[in-house]
Amino acid sequence: MSVFAYRNESGFSRFLVFLIELSAVLNCVAVGSSVMMHGMIIAAQKGAEVTAVEAGIHNERQIVIGGAKLGASIFVGVIFLVWVYRMSRNAHSIENAKLQYSPGWAVGWYFIPIVNLWKPYQAMREIYEVFINRPNDGKILPLWWFAWILASIMARISTRVVTKSDTLDQLLTKSEVTIFADACAVFLDLAAILLVITVSRACAARFEVDHFEPATEDWE
Repeated sequence: MSVFAYRNESGFSRFLVFLIELSAVLNCVAVGSSVMMHGMIIAAQKGAEVTAVEAGIHNERQIVIGGAKLGASIFVGVIFLVWVYRMSRNAHSIENAKLQYSPGWAVGWYFIPIVNLWKPYQAMREIYEVFINRPNDGKILPLWWFAWILASIMARISTRVVTKSDTLDQLLTKSEVTIFADACAVFLDLAAILLVITVSRACAARFEVDHFEPATEDWE
């Protein structure tokens, strides 16, 4: 008998989708801001006069947007992990479900270097496969994980490039990397929205037709 109780998480899933949508908008704004910075650097390389005031405005805008992105990514990331935990608990509430990863480890793998390149994906895949009661043959989960890896790599590269931005050429490289990193963040947001919608709908559909024994452990 399962020790976990099913809980309707449709409302929480919609809240998470809303937050990721806001994150996507913010990352789109970041792309636009980085493109403007890139244009200013190109103009300076071609000999156009760029005043200190103009350069300062561009730089301050990038700093503000960067700070907003950092705060948003942390907040949305925490809510996403809470959602992962809740989806895993719902999967564990299914009688006779054989899951390799506990709700705690479905979240914990994200924080362990090296294995976080594949373990979180495996945990999410088995959650989804329990809900649909068959092997996953869709493209949403692989797309989400590809976007996650790509965005993570570009975020690391972008962080390292920031420390080398003394010359115009280095600033140009920094802006180009930043544009691509921001675009990857948008890609990840869109893939994450599809993931949350797909998994939460599968969860709701499974529990609409199945009946489960009362759990022996409280949810909270």
